[in-house]
Amino acid sequence: MLKSSVSSLDKIKLVVTLLVVIFLPFSESLKTISLLLLLFILLIQLYRKEVTLKLSIIHYGFISLLLAGLISSIFAYNPVKSLSGVKDIFFYTISFFVACSIANAKHSRIILWGLYLSTTLAAILAIPHSIGMHRQLEIHTLGNQNYTAMYLIIVIISMVSIIVFSDRETKFQKSIIGIFLSLTMIAAIMTAMRASFLGFFIFIGILLFAPKRPRISLLIFAGIVALSFLAVYLYKPMWTKLMATQSLISRFYIWQYALDLLKDNPVIGIGLNHFKYTFPLSYTAEPGATYFDAHSVYFQTASQMGMFGLISLFLIISGFLYKFAKTKTASGFEKGVKYSALGGFLVTFVVGIFDTTLHHEHAIVFALLTGLMIGLASKR
Repeated sequence: MLKSSVSSLDKIKLVVTLLVVIFLPFSESLKTISLLLLLFILLIQLYRKEVTLKLSIIHYGFISLLLAGLISSIFAYNPVKSLSGVKDIFFYTISFFVACSIANAKHSRIILWGLYLSTTLAAILAIPHSIGMHRQLEIHTLGNQNYTAMYLIIVIISMVSIIVFSDRETKFQKSIIGIFLSLTMIAAIMTAMRASFLGFFIFIGILLFAPKRPRISLLIFAGIVALSFLAVYLYKPMWTKLMATQSLISRFYIWQYALDLLKDNPVIGIGLNHFKYTFPLSYTAEPGATYFDAHSVYFQTASQMGMFGLISLFLIISGFLYKFAKTKTASGFEKGVKYSALGGFLVTFVVGIFDTTLHHEHAIVFALLTGLMIGLASKR
């Protein structure tokens, strides 16, 4: 897929990618500037033939989803509003293609450490703020509690993967990542968002049955489960949320409305950022409440980008599963990156059944981890 040497542009690309993962939980504007600079660097490398990208199903999926967003925006009621949603797709598509061009394991490792450090710092800052405000935890740059939880869980899964599989980290370094993981897990629980943890525990289940799984994964699993149950018990909002079922019932009404929108606009949808559903006043649970997303990545995509968008989504899904199955790892670190990408996939597309995923910063992290998996495999 890729032919590349460590050139000066590779080094610059590493620095800018590191800035992206550092800025993700802290600054929207600096993240945007860094991503656009990454695109510029990649285009120069492609022009100079320093890197060559072999497109696969998942690559076409990202490209077609971007095109679906653009086409739906042209015909949307408010094209400008819809185009602002296309920006999200554009950003994580850049992240994916840039990461696919990184075949240097050392560079990938630096990027992951930058991601872990920035996420942990953001969690450390958010925890006392949440306690002081008596509110569920959210990191403003990452979005609301749901989006914050998705981001944190994807990074947590990546930390677990590196601790379990990596042969490049020393025991001391893995201990540091373990501390990062614990702090980030506390922050994730304080979001009181259940759906993201579904993806996490599915990942843990897969990990326990993974071939040639190191014994340390059992200890990590036991430690994480113990920490999670303790934190949930002590943090009452999450305990209360676990017992509630009304939100699932409400989702059925929202999903039905999304299906009605798809029937009315089957090919290109109504346009990004145009979804809006208001519960009738007769609905006892949330009378008159308005929602601006379908609480499912599949219904959201179908209603806003039609069948074109939905097909693009399934291209990404099938392309990822194919790549994951075919990717042979040459080292424990590469295996850690591979399972990191799997975690991002689970949060995005399994949790995506119940939440609108694949946008904002958590989509960038999923795309980045997936691209790193493909990039590392391409060097052979």
